[in-house]
Amino acid sequence: MSKVAGMFSRILWFLAAVLVVYQAVSYVTFYNYLLAPTVKQISHLLANQVKLIFPVGSGQLALDDDGEALIYVATGSDIYTQLEAKKHGLAAAKPYAYLEENLSRELGGPTKVRVEIQNHYIIWIQPPQANQLWVRIPLTEIEDDDIEPLIIYLTVLLAITLFAAWRFARQLVRPLEELEAGAVAVAKGHFPDALGEQGSREVRRLTRTFNHMSYSIQELIAERNLMMAGVSHDLRTPLTRIRLATEMMSSGDEYLRGCINADIDESNAIIDQFIDYIRPDEGLDTHPIDLTQLIHDVLLMYTEQGAEVELALPTEAVWVACNPVSVRRVLSNLAGNSLRYGASRLHAELQEDSHWVRLRLSDDGPGIAEQDYDRVLKPFTQGNLARTNGGSGLGLAIVAKIVAQHHGTIKLGHAELGGLLVEIRLPKHQPLVWQD
Repeated sequence: MSKVAGMFSRILWFLAAVLVVYQAVSYVTFYNYLLAPTVKQISHLLANQVKLIFPVGSGQLALDDDGEALIYVATGSDIYTQLEAKKHGLAAAKPYAYLEENLSRELGGPTKVRVEIQNHYIIWIQPPQANQLWVRIPLTEIEDDDIEPLIIYLTVLLAITLFAAWRFARQLVRPLEELEAGAVAVAKGHFPDALGEQGSREVRRLTRTFNHMSYSIQELIAERNLMMAGVSHDLRTPLTRIRLATEMMSSGDEYLRGCINADIDESNAIIDQFIDYIRPDEGLDTHPIDLTQLIHDVLLMYTEQGAEVELALPTEAVWVACNPVSVRRVLSNLAGNSLRYGASRLHAELQEDSHWVRLRLSDDGPGIAEQDYDRVLKPFTQGNLARTNGGSGLGLAIVAKIVAQHHGTIKLGHAELGGLLVEIRLPKHQPLVWQD
């Protein structure tokens, strides 16, 4: 389906269809205006020659030897009986229905016509006036070799036309393929050199616009990274000074020092989340990992924090092409959010088919209102409960971004445990290009 839907295939099929229609129209035109009139004229001449030998209505059934000799000298035709005709080549001749119809109409009765091909064409005619005899008429001016150059010419013309159509379609589509490859690279965070402006005027304009867009995005990302590096440095510097200042507070202010340090840690965590979220996608380093083992290792660590973890995982390894650091971050964010907002039980279930894996992670926390499912996956948004507990509102947004980078999907719902259900669907093999 994808091959037929491609522009190159469509153009090639269109040009081939036009060529076929053109050939069909040319054949019909050639047949109606050249071949059919020629055959009719030949039929008329053959009928007149037969009438000269066997006049219509004469009742003549045979000629003597002198008459046959005179006919042969005058017209080059021979007259044979059925047995003699078979000896002289009638057995190798083939019927020709169109000539039979024309000659039957010209001679006023059913006529048999056979065509023998040697170096030239030989017409065998059995007229209604002498249905026991065959008239052998050689057409020495029409040779079989006369048709071969025409066939070769048409074959060469067809091959040249198909090659020209393929070449034209290739030249037309190649700039678009390069543009597609460049767009895929930009979407993955790689910025190629400026594409060559070639092809039609519209394609050249599109390529020029794409090059400008790619350069603008690259500059924007560079400026954003520089700004975030500066903001991170400028914010962490006073936070570090504040932490150092708290170390010089008296022991009687231990409670106040602990609160200040907790706020400093939360501020640093928020800064880290900001940087993680806006970090450009420069292409994930993916390779097959055992997702079952990864889920087992990450979630069991939360038992040390007092969580009750239930794992419904396959007994065999489930290999998925992904970035293990990013997937570990997804699991940590989801589990950490659940425990932060009051959950005490975590349940993880992993299923697979031939192309996809599905992870369902649920908890017994307060959950999220259904009308907020789509909203909380966006950056800097939180559920009503989360607003009272602090946070940056980037935890689920980072999860959604990582899942999208892996060409997967994420869906929120209500868990059987009473809390939030997060269902993540990932492909087992990462696609090399964007799929239709």
